[in-house]
Amino acid sequence: MRILVSGAGRVKRDQFIRELNKQARQLGLALEVDFARGKGGHCVVRLNGRFSVIRSGEITPLMARVIRKQLGLD
Repeated sequence: MRILVSGAGRVKRDQFIRELNKQARQLGLALEVDFARGKGGHCVVRLNGRFSVIRSGEITPLMARVIRKQLGLD
């Protein structure tokens, strides 16, 4: 499943996490987001035994693809 991003292809971190959560729910999985574990504006997301670190700010399409692959969604 691929979620298309409007605009120039960049999304804010919070919007990207919402998209990940929606995709995980559709697969029957729970996305865990931990802002306390990240340092300097980063957060850790966990899904089905996998994890990825997401920085604050805008997420490029390439970074979104890398994060989805790390979480096993792509």
